[in-house]
Amino acid sequence: MGKIRLLPDEVASQVAAGEVVERPASVVKELVENAVDAGARRITVEFVKSGAPMIRVTDDGCGMDREDALLCLERHATSKIRSAADLARVATMGFRGEAVPSIASVSRFRLVTRPHDEPAGTEIQIAGGKVESVTDSGAAPGTSVEVRSLFFNVPARRKFLRGDETEAAHIVHQVQSLALAHPDVAITLIRDGRCLWQAAATRDDAVRIRDVFGPDFLSRLRGLEPFENETVAIRGHLARPGEGRPDREQQFIILNGRVIQCPAIFQPLREAYAEALPRGRHPLAVLRIELDPLAFDCNVHPAKREIRLHRPDLVKQAVFQAAQDFLSGLRPDRPAVITTPAPMEAPRTTPEPERAPPRPSPVVEAFAPPPQRDFEPEPAAPVERFQLLGPLGDYWILMESSEGLVLLDVRAASERILFETLRREAADGAAASQRLLLPEVVELPPRDAVWVQGNLDGLLSAGFQVEPFGGSSFKIEALPACLAGRDARTALIDVCSHLEATGSLSAGTPAVDAIIRSVCRLAAIERFRYDESRARRLVQDLLACELPYACPQGRPTMIQWAFAELERKFGRG
Repeated sequence: MGKIRLLPDEVASQVAAGEVVERPASVVKELVENAVDAGARRITVEFVKSGAPMIRVTDDGCGMDREDALLCLERHATSKIRSAADLARVATMGFRGEAVPSIASVSRFRLVTRPHDEPAGTEIQIAGGKVESVTDSGAAPGTSVEVRSLFFNVPARRKFLRGDETEAAHIVHQVQSLALAHPDVAITLIRDGRCLWQAAATRDDAVRIRDVFGPDFLSRLRGLEPFENETVAIRGHLARPGEGRPDREQQFIILNGRVIQCPAIFQPLREAYAEALPRGRHPLAVLRIELDPLAFDCNVHPAKREIRLHRPDLVKQAVFQAAQDFLSGLRPDRPAVITTPAPMEAPRTTPEPERAPPRPSPVVEAFAPPPQRDFEPEPAAPVERFQLLGPLGDYWILMESSEGLVLLDVRAASERILFETLRREAADGAAASQRLLLPEVVELPPRDAVWVQGNLDGLLSAGFQVEPFGGSSFKIEALPACLAGRDARTALIDVCSHLEATGSLSAGTPAVDAIIRSVCRLAAIERFRYDESRARRLVQDLLACELPYACPQGRPTMIQWAFAELERKFGRG
């Protein structure tokens, strides 16, 4: 007798459930997406503890009659597709018809549903995939699915569940993702009878982000100017420079309404933020991408979490360009003035006669370029005022803006200013150099020697004048002007070491930026002796940069405390 056997239906259903239902959050995802496909305008998600004891998803969608309610419990029964050709243009969240029967096969399952035009609904109860009862119900129009005792009949799966708080966190994250993807649907999330949050239906992405994550998270983002070409349309919100995380937990990529994981989108987003975030951190993002359904395949993962792009290069280029344009647009387009605080006057005991208004204190146009450049700000443009309050230790300058207190990191600011100066000079030919009185011959470690040999042009662009001198030896004739006075050998090895540590030992145009970035790190101001005119000049030069809010390594140059935040901290909010 042969060795191959057909699996019993019960076992086959549990195998399918293993692919679709990884944990309680998977149940929530499938049920909420079904509710969205049913045209729901309001969805309530309730769960107990980890979600394994109970999950209930209630919607006001179209509902089902008894025939459809029973049929939806059969594997591969779906209203979404009719033929193989339909798979190429899937426009709904679910389409395989396996989620509901898979969930029902590993839980105590209750389905209550009623169409809007029917006087009565249907209630179906199932345990471990076996129908226990089918009765009439007087429920409101829509559908409610209750899942209890998840994995009660699959103890091997249940023991792999994590603690209650971990599983609950996965559910919350899943509902947050779905809420961002469908802002036009009102969503309420309840745990253990307590409302965690609720978000009203809206057409404004910023409102939905605020309702789901709170105003603090929204304040760390800025709206993206819609980007569109013949292939892709992109809109949403991206992080300000310096706002990132060591993971991608708060990167939400929504493709045609579906929250996805896609390296072809993550990669260009991180590359665009190379100068705006430290290495190893990822920008916060809520990105909505629209593509022709024929341009990607969402049928490559059982949970439809991953997709395959047919032309990933085109999407990568579009995401990179949209993020680059966004970061470039963050540079203020209005002039700013820098003032110093007026001295405090002693309190007066007797009123004085009215006087003419005092003359304003001298100001420096923060966006005004050096005198040799021909530039005048538009007189009618709104003005952003920065008032210098003074030094804070040897590293920071404290200022006040119209929105709150601003702390400027002197080292980060000087790195940004120097980086953009050297990059402009390199683009024009080569950065300024300082010749050594006597050329110095240095012997480099083998790996450093190989890299220097392959990047002589890049080093020249950054201001080094280096030439091979046999074997692993090189002759240094000049250093970048900003490194004048440094030991030549130490400066070259420090640049090589820094590039090796950051993984930037490669040839080509990116290597030139990496070299300049490393030079700036070495040359940046370590300590700052406060002087009012020097401080003004530093702030002025920083605000004239293309990307003034982050140093070349991605660290923030300025941190702001809004007045509203200060009021909350002092108990006035």
